[in-house]
Amino acid sequence: MKKIVTLVLSLMLLCACSSGGYSDVSNGDEVLYKGPNQVSFTKSDLYKKMKNSSADTISSMILKSIAAHYDTIDFEELEKQAQEEIDFYKSIGYESYIIQSYGTLDAYKDLYVSSITVTELSKIYIEENFETMANENKPIKMQLASFSTEEDALKCIDDFNNGSTFDMAAVNNNSANAPQSTVYIDSDLSLDYEVKEYLNDTDSTGISTVIPHTTSTTNSDGTVTEDMTYYVLNVESRNAEEFHDEFVETMALSLETDTVVEHFFEKHEIKFFDQDLYELMSKEYEVLK
Repeated sequence: MKKIVTLVLSLMLLCACSSGGYSDVSNGDEVLYKGPNQVSFTKSDLYKKMKNSSADTISSMILKSIAAHYDTIDFEELEKQAQEEIDFYKSIGYESYIIQSYGTLDAYKDLYVSSITVTELSKIYIEENFETMANENKPIKMQLASFSTEEDALKCIDDFNNGSTFDMAAVNNNSANAPQSTVYIDSDLSLDYEVKEYLNDTDSTGISTVIPHTTSTTNSDGTVTEDMTYYVLNVESRNAEEFHDEFVETMALSLETDTVVEHFFEKHEIKFFDQDLYELMSKEYEVLK
């Protein structure tokens, strides 16, 4: 598999310097691999596919090629996972929905594998820049509980200080949720302003004070209803090294795809010598200019 994908990557770097036709591909008849029934797929075949694809599709092809150089990414396993997901959707009668949405089952599988490939490359990018990413995103591992009354929130704190686990202290005092240990980053939109303000204003770990939050709702008659939520936090760690893998997982899901694409294009010195492809891709990715 790696040999095949390496050949694909080589083709990306050595595209013909033509505008339009496909006849000038160097060694265009070279077979990259053979599919079912021994149907051959040549360099020219791949070049044609690229010439008729969008920038997103081409970048996806290149990222798969790059990903093959990393032992942590197992394409056979990703293909297996994609097929298992398709089989599940088939079992509950969703096959027609997938075809309607994505054109074919194979197209859905390609999209699935491409999406996971970007996530896995994101993890590699984060690992390579771990300290910088941690400093910029200020990750915190904590448990968060919310209550409808201040009395319940204070009782949760009291129970915790008297030896109860935080999750049990929260649940036993009518918390709206069973708090789980979760990694949050500075840009997390799921946290209310007052919670973020508390986290930014303190650098300690452990139990917080009660953090009140007001939600105002304008009704159809113009009146305003205010509802109170009372948060209590159990900050477990502010040191990303102590929850290394969880931070990497969280960041990988929040990174912009273009950030990942440009990083690996630059790192692997991806270049396009075909004018049409260059113009198409350089419009999307500044690093190619």
